Amino acid sequence: MAVTTTGQDIVNGALAKSSKNEPGNFSPAEQIKRVNDRLSGLFEVAARVNPGFFAEIANVAEAAGTWPRPESALSVERLEQNSDGAEVVVVPFDDRQAEPSKLSVYEWAHVFTAVTNSAGTPAGSLDFYNARRPVLITNLTPDTLDPLWREDFNELMHLEVAIEFANKDGRQGEETPALIADRNDWLTRYVGFLQHATGNVRRRFGNKKVINIEELIPLLAGGRG
Repeated sequence: MAVTTTGQDIVNGALAKSSKNEPGNFSPAEQIKRVNDRLSGLFEVAARVNPGFFAEIANVAEAAGTWPRPESALSVERLEQNSDGAEVVVVPFDDRQAEPSKLSVYEWAHVFTAVTNSAGTPAGSLDFYNARRPVLITNLTPDTLDPLWREDFNELMHLEVAIEFANKDGRQGEETPALIADRNDWLTRYVGFLQHATGNVRRRFGNKKVINIEELIPLLAGGRG
């Protein structure tokens, strides 16, 4: 289903959290920035919990044995040679023969560089499987949030932006703690959804992540309060 939530919808929901909010205190440019910042934070959370949820496959052309990191990538999860689908593993820059039997690259300064080993040398364009940054809005309306955003978590966005508004108005000790508590409840729901969005994945090896919510809170508005 297409996302229909605009930046203005998020701002309106945030302003409604307190009668003390004054829309005139926040220019449209600032409102746009805060919506984008808060959505970016929630995508960063997702990248740590379920990197395949807000994701992309970016095809990157080779440039003399190197491939620049896609600008939209929050985390690179897998590389494949586009020509044949062969996996290309990422090895440490200071241990380039860590996987001698697999096509390999190492990353340095946002650039992936080919390694030559017994498996050969990766070549041609590579497909980067990435957890990605959100598509940002440039206007409060008619721009809508990222097309992969889940609108059932709009309340989490409302609270995130409301925390930002309250902090700017100097209400950290007055209203922010209650907003953060509500936000953390929604964060727990959000993380739980991401963990179990596709529950029937079959794996040869058990590698389920253990998620510590406390480690994710600093990514969001107001931190721990």
